[in-house]
Amino acid sequence: MVWKTPKFDYVNGYKIIEIDGPAFQVSDDDGPLGEPFPYSGEAAAYANSLPKREQQRNQIGSLRKP
Repeated sequence: MVWKTPKFDYVNGYKIIEIDGPAFQVSDDDGPLGEPFPYSGEAAAYANSLPKREQQRNQIGSLRKP
């Protein structure tokens, strides 16, 4: 058995995750959106069709008091 680290990328604020198959899933903080796509370009096009999300890259910094 081989351990495979999931590959991911962000498009329009949504996470594109490579899942088994290979297939690609678009997700946000609440979970997967839509059906898996056979190509990463299709998943990216779907993410671009959704309303833009702001990425929360630095959550720790936003919690600090001034």
